[in-house]
Amino acid sequence: MPLSIRLDKELRLLLSEGARRTPLNQRELLRRTLRLYLREVIEREALAPASRLTNIAPWPRGALAKAYRRTEKEWERAEAAATAAQGRPSWED
Repeated sequence: MPLSIRLDKELRLLLSEGARRTPLNQRELLRRTLRLYLREVIEREALAPASRLTNIAPWPRGALAKAYRRTEKEWERAEAAATAAQGRPSWED
């Protein structure tokens, strides 16, 4: 399968040097390098599972839903009290 890739100047120089110092041409040098080291690079560069950002343990299952239910009730009471504390609307405000 033909593959076209852009190489920066440093890589082109390394390939040229490799072709000059070994009996391999640049294409074969690139193929052999990929065969020998690609698996190692994949393993090294593969994303590790994201670790936790904090040292605080996650909430137990269902605790968040319970907290939201409790907050909703408290919020309804606070909203009702704020509405009751307001005076009646007036055009003269």
